[in-house]
Amino acid sequence: MLRYISITLALLFVISNVQAAILKGRVQDTKGEPLPFATVFVKGSTIGTSANANADYSLRLSEGKYTIVCQYMGFTQAEHVLTIKAGETVTHNFSLMEQNLKLKTVTVKSGEDPAYGIIRQAIKRRKFHLEQQNSFQSSIYLKGVLRMRDMPDQVFGIKVKDADGESGGLSNELGVDSNGKGVLYLCEQDVDYYSKDNKSKTVIKSVTESGDPNGLGMSQVPSVISFYENNVNVLNGANPRGFISPISDNALRYYKYKYEGEFIENGYTVDRIKVTPRRLYEPLFTGTIYIVEKDWAIHSLDFLLTNKANLDQLDTLAVKQVYLPLRKDTWVIKNQVLFPTLTILGFDISGHFITVYDKQKVNEAIPDSVFDRKIVSEYLADANKKDSTYWVDKRPIPLEQDELKDYARNDSIVRRDTSSYNLDSLRRRGNRFSPTDLIIGGYTYHTKKYKNRLRINSALDGMVNYNTVEGIYVAPRINWRSSLGQQKSIELNTVARYGFANTRFNMFGKLAYIQRQKDWRDRNWQIGIEGGKYIFQYNQNSTVSSMINLFSTLAYSKNYMKLYERWTGAAFVKRNYGNGFSWYAKAGFQKRLPLANTSFYTWSNFTPARWTSNYPAELAATKWEQHNAALIKLGLSYQPGVKYIILPDGKKPLSSNKPTFTLQYEKGIPNILDSKTDFDKWVIGIKDDMNFKLLGLLSYNLTVGGFLNSNYVSLPDMKHIADNQTVLGLSYMSGFQLAPYYQYSNTAELYGEAHVEYNMNGLLTNKIPFFRKTQWYLLLGNNTLYTNDGSYYTEAFVSLDNIGFKLYRFLRVDLVKSWDDVGRNSIGFRVGLKLDGVISVGSSSAEKFDW
Repeated sequence: MLRYISITLALLFVISNVQAAILKGRVQDTKGEPLPFATVFVKGSTIGTSANANADYSLRLSEGKYTIVCQYMGFTQAEHVLTIKAGETVTHNFSLMEQNLKLKTVTVKSGEDPAYGIIRQAIKRRKFHLEQQNSFQSSIYLKGVLRMRDMPDQVFGIKVKDADGESGGLSNELGVDSNGKGVLYLCEQDVDYYSKDNKSKTVIKSVTESGDPNGLGMSQVPSVISFYENNVNVLNGANPRGFISPISDNALRYYKYKYEGEFIENGYTVDRIKVTPRRLYEPLFTGTIYIVEKDWAIHSLDFLLTNKANLDQLDTLAVKQVYLPLRKDTWVIKNQVLFPTLTILGFDISGHFITVYDKQKVNEAIPDSVFDRKIVSEYLADANKKDSTYWVDKRPIPLEQDELKDYARNDSIVRRDTSSYNLDSLRRRGNRFSPTDLIIGGYTYHTKKYKNRLRINSALDGMVNYNTVEGIYVAPRINWRSSLGQQKSIELNTVARYGFANTRFNMFGKLAYIQRQKDWRDRNWQIGIEGGKYIFQYNQNSTVSSMINLFSTLAYSKNYMKLYERWTGAAFVKRNYGNGFSWYAKAGFQKRLPLANTSFYTWSNFTPARWTSNYPAELAATKWEQHNAALIKLGLSYQPGVKYIILPDGKKPLSSNKPTFTLQYEKGIPNILDSKTDFDKWVIGIKDDMNFKLLGLLSYNLTVGGFLNSNYVSLPDMKHIADNQTVLGLSYMSGFQLAPYYQYSNTAELYGEAHVEYNMNGLLTNKIPFFRKTQWYLLLGNNTLYTNDGSYYTEAFVSLDNIGFKLYRFLRVDLVKSWDDVGRNSIGFRVGLKLDGVISVGSSSAEKFDW
């Protein structure tokens, strides 16, 4: 029976393909020059396609008679009437003439260009066109491609390609030719899009990424970049403030307009207007917009963004849009193309992302079930499993020659690399050990089928270091993870440590069983135990890492890190529901031991008398002794408003734009195994990032807490802030930049801590000649600690952020001024480095297995 059903389905597929008719050809001007991405559609409808970058088009039709229209900005529409039969392929090349614009005779204000009157009408109708589509449906085809246009011979001394032009290792790996040209990224997607009452949903029916059989492309294909919005988000990351639309309510303050003429098209009068910014280094577009008279709707547009428009990371970003009339006074998007370019370190990259909209429906019924969950995007189960024959039949835009070659090349590479032999060969190659692994990067070993992974840290990642308590010490960390199948695993983290000056050996380990939910990413739970003897800092919030302490100790005899030794035994459980809510619980026993300085080596000429004790002098009045501690700790975190993407193999949560709420409670329990600790400590927190677009970004982190009882609070259990006395800016949204170490540690019944930053994202610096070119951002903020006995510490700062170039903006500089309740004040500079994934300069887990 199944055999007959299969044969029937196959026959139906063949018949449906036989019945399809194809109109194909090329679009060019009267001189024979190609017109890339021209729009080709059936007259009287929005059914159509777009030409590719070579100006070749292909349009699938049912049997019948059609009038086909071809249009391109700046050119007069051309029509072609044809009758086409089922299964027939017809070729027709369009040749478009440059548009003959007419100048209208109008009465205008003295000295004012006629364009301003047209734009005023468009601004008046902006909100109408923005809100007229209470619901919108469309099928969308997306093709995105990034190409290398040129590349250097070497980068930082690393060979990219041979001097004679032959491909080297990297160029061959990237898939470019000997001239440094080739496709870097290629994807296609077939999507259904729905929006209604400020809700939207994207359904990805099929997606393919060259070279990645499991590729997912873009989960939220751009539906329409709406220039009817006052603030336009062209591309995430292009500018944190967004860009001002040329027909926004306040557009006349920002733009200059020039009327270039009009033309008649299908009974509509269309005005062409040149748009230029009034000032450079504002988030503004440059280009041309076409406005339909009477409807005062957008007919089409061609805009460009550059670094002089506050474009971030990219060199340029162009956007083109074409709209078609669906019915009277209702214009819908037909196609949209984004053109990003980037040149960095000699690599010249450009690309285009074209979206073709079809079967558009406005204000037609959409079942409520489409929006019945917090799902913004959904992949069909087999979305990324369609073969090449499916795409041959489905894609409305012909592939270019280098795109065809890229698919063929990457498909062969995938077949080669996914064979069991090659997978095992790659694994063995990755397992090869080099002595440099112990210096830089660390060493990782995988067993067959990657079931087990063993990782060892490197010298630059804390394996070898120095402090005044232990002298030179070695601390190899080993991470072992074993997959048990069905989303289950066991993970063991161990660290051994030996100090050559104090001759003490320590070892600590954490063993956890982790179970993840297969169909819901980030939903998991884990249970585990930890124990051993190790070295810890008194302040678990300390910003002093091993690397920072090493430099300060050797360079100018400042042993900032204060350490104690601890025996630990504990059990814990954690639960993350993948919906913004998580909690944890931990219970354990500790034996805490004091430590003293044993080594005084330094590169400076300071005498040992200049060294500070390993016990914080600021807390000399606080009793510190060897003691036992029985502890429990509970915590939860919740961020409402989480939405989801349904992937082919499960659900994935997206970050919410709502605040995150946290609650923690910790108790020291006396008289258990001679435990002396006796306290109850609580903390409630809220934090959020509030994006005001043109007005910048406001971030805050507020906490309130205290001790319900403080009968016996040892030094490690006090309320410690993330204090800092180094030149490095650290823990910006949770710490203090000038607060002396341990100066403000307390056991207050009630305290409040506030960290607030206002990042203008170029709001003022884009008006200052030097700064507007550098795209450095001005940032203001405050950090404050207040306790119920009237004590306080506060600091205000002004900063320059986003310092660097293009993708490499890793520097921030702060000028900070501080005050407290006893009249102490100071001023200083701090330098922040964003080197995530390159080098760690913050707090190190080598001293902080977080309790």
